[in-house]
Amino acid sequence: MSGVRLAGSVWGCFAREEYGSSTVRLSEAVRSVLDLRLDLGVEVWATRGHGDLPPSPHELEALVDVCSNAPFASVHARGEYWEWNPRGLREEIAFAASIGARVLVIHPGSLGLTEPGARIDRPEIRRLGALAMKRGILFALENTQDSVWALDRLLDELGDDPETTGFGICIDVGHAHISTDLGRHPIRAYLDRYRGPLRHVHLHDTHAEEDRHLVLGKGTIDWPGVFDTLEAVGYGGAAVFEVHDPNDTWSNALCSSVRVARSFLGAS
Repeated sequence: MSGVRLAGSVWGCFAREEYGSSTVRLSEAVRSVLDLRLDLGVEVWATRGHGDLPPSPHELEALVDVCSNAPFASVHARGEYWEWNPRGLREEIAFAASIGARVLVIHPGSLGLTEPGARIDRPEIRRLGALAMKRGILFALENTQDSVWALDRLLDELGDDPETTGFGICIDVGHAHISTDLGRHPIRAYLDRYRGPLRHVHLHDTHAEEDRHLVLGKGTIDWPGVFDTLEAVGYGGAAVFEVHDPNDTWSNALCSSVRVARSFLGAS
């Protein structure tokens, strides 16, 4: 399976902390991913959690410096912007551009897609897509639980060519696993349904009833089936580990997941 680029999300570094309480700086979290020497890219959040202040100029400078050594970088929109806030999304575009990221992951609520009948500001969403593309960035709308309606709505409203709209799809494998809107094999179905606009993937394990972001192999996801499906749909983008282990360090959890993934990817 060629072309898949593995990455680690700094989210796991703060998953066990109360939001905003961690003393670990964002730049230190990014460096800890790169220091694992696993040739990983990195997915960055602009804050460590709800209530945390955005990076100071000094911290942003440190982030820019450390991200310059990453094989590639992406950004996940902070939780404050999981509801419609076009000004906030412009801030996230600027942040992503400043650290050299090329993908900005958002949730359906970020675009006002809170329920199937929700009205959305299509002209403003198009302007955001155009601005992102101008900065060399692509939005990736992430599936939450049972969110086929939201992903379909975006593609119906804007079109399904990310290179012209500025919006692609991110499939979170764990979120797909706990979904019931695409039949008995939801991960396979989500990946196949959105194979055209698929530009980003999140990897973590879980059990069928809840979203737990476990180390790969600690839940009930069929990982050989996941990687077989990624190969079948021709996916060649980033696959980001969004994992933590309440009984272990984040770095060990990340390394364990990388080993599992590489065993199926046929990599060393």
